[in-house]
Amino acid sequence: MCGFIGKVSLNEINGQEVLNCNNLIECRGPDQKKQLTANAKDDFNANVDFNLSVVFNRLSIIDLSELASQPMYSKQFNSLILFNGEIFNHQHLRLELENKKIKFFTDHSDTEVLLNGISFYGLDFLDKVIGQFAIVFFDFNKNNIYLIRDRLGQKPIFYKSDQNNLSFSSNLKSLISLNKGYTIDETSLFTYLDLGVVPSPKTIIKDLYKVKPGEVIKFKIQNEKFIKEDFDYWNIEDFVGEEKFESEKFFELFNDSVNSRLISDVPIANFLSGGIDSTSLIKCLNDNGKNVNTFSVSYDDDRYDESIWSSQVADRYKTNHSTENIYIHEINESLDDSIDIFDEPYSDPSTLPSFILSKLISKNYKVALSGDGGDELLGGYLRTKLALDNKNFKFNLSEKTFNLYPSIFGSGSKILSKSENIETRYRSFFHDNKLLNLLKINHQNQEFDSVFKKNISDYKKLMLFEYKLYLSEM
Repeated sequence: MCGFIGKVSLNEINGQEVLNCNNLIECRGPDQKKQLTANAKDDFNANVDFNLSVVFNRLSIIDLSELASQPMYSKQFNSLILFNGEIFNHQHLRLELENKKIKFFTDHSDTEVLLNGISFYGLDFLDKVIGQFAIVFFDFNKNNIYLIRDRLGQKPIFYKSDQNNLSFSSNLKSLISLNKGYTIDETSLFTYLDLGVVPSPKTIIKDLYKVKPGEVIKFKIQNEKFIKEDFDYWNIEDFVGEEKFESEKFFELFNDSVNSRLISDVPIANFLSGGIDSTSLIKCLNDNGKNVNTFSVSYDDDRYDESIWSSQVADRYKTNHSTENIYIHEINESLDDSIDIFDEPYSDPSTLPSFILSKLISKNYKVALSGDGGDELLGGYLRTKLALDNKNFKFNLSEKTFNLYPSIFGSGSKILSKSENIETRYRSFFHDNKLLNLLKINHQNQEFDSVFKKNISDYKKLMLFEYKLYLSEM
C-alpha cells in the first residue's frame, strides 16, 4: 500500500506545498519518501512547457532495492511512472519485454515492468497485466499524462483538473489540502444517504473525483491547456453470460488467483473472519501446503462475535492463529479512529474490526490477504439467499403498501423484500427511500439499472449487482 501525491501545471509549482500536503498520506508508505520537482521541457526534453511536482511514499514489497524506488524514470522511452499496487504476472511480462530487447536496470521490480511495458506497447499493455494498481504515467514525448486504475478498483486515485492544472493523490484528504478548501457535493451526499457510499467517479467533495475501476483518464497538454479524455478499458458486464458452470475450471482459476497473490519479498498474513470469503482462501492455501498465518477478532458480546467460526477454520487447517479481543465498553477510541482514516463517508460497520485487525497485523507484517470481493463472487451474503428464496412470493401490492407506509416508522424494506419483482426485492437491502423522503430529498435510484435488464439468470443478476455496487465503493 504505497501512496503518492502530485501536481502538474502550466504555471509555477511550489514543491514545498506539495510536500506539506504529503503529510496526510505518507503513512501509506513508511519505507521511503521521495520527491521530484521538475520542468518537463528543461528536464525531460518535452516539446511543451509544463511543471510537475510529485511525492512517492513507498511500502517495499517487491524488489526492496533502491533501484526499484519511485518516481521511476525511463531514459530509453523518456517516460515516468508512479505506481501503487502489485503486478502478479510481472515475471512473465518481464521475460516478454526482455525478448523484445528492452533493457531492465532492476533485479525484479514490477514497477519497471509497468514502466517499460506501457512505454513500449502503449495502453494495450494493460490487457496483459494481472494485478491491482493505481498508475500515473507521464509520456514526455507525446505530452500525455495518464491516470490508470485497476479493473476492480483495489487501489485508489483521486484527482482534480482544469485547463491549466492537474492534481492527484492516493487519498482525498491530501488532495483537499493541496487544493485549499472544499465544498460538499449535495448530489453525492444524497447518494450516500441512499446507498451508504459515494459511487465513482464522484466524491463527497465538489469538483474532486475518483478514477473509476477499469478506467483510463488521459490528459494531453496542447495549445497551452490540458485536454481531458477518458475511457473504460475493462467492463465486468462484458464477461457475464449463460455458460455452464464448471466446478473444476472454477477451482483451477481460484487456486491460480490465490497463489499469484503470494509473490512477495516479505512475509504474508491472512485475515480470517470465518465467512465463506476468507475461509475459501485459507482452505486453498492449506491445500497447497502453505504455512498460514491467520488473524481474527472476537467480541465480548455474543450478538456480534464470530470467533466461533474463525476458530473452527483455524483449528481445521492448523493455522498460526492470533485473535484480538474487542470489548464493547472500550470501543469508542477505536471507533473514532476507524472513521477518521476514511477520506469520505462510508457506512459499512465491518470497517471497525478491519481497522483493529489491521493494526494488529501491521506490527509484524506488511502484507495481508483478505477475502475482499469473495462474498460478491461466491454468493456469501444473506440478502442473496433471501432474495432468491422469495422469488415465488407474489405480493403485487408491495409497492403500494410501501408508499402508504409512514417514513417515521422506518425504511419499510421488509415490505419491498416481498415484492414479486426481484429487482425491487434486492434493492430493498440497499436503498432507504423513506429516509430520503423524511429529509425531503428527491433522489432517483438509477445506479446499476442495466443489470436487471440483462437476459441472464436471477442469481447472476444479483452477483452482477453486487459487483457493480462493490466497484462503485472503491
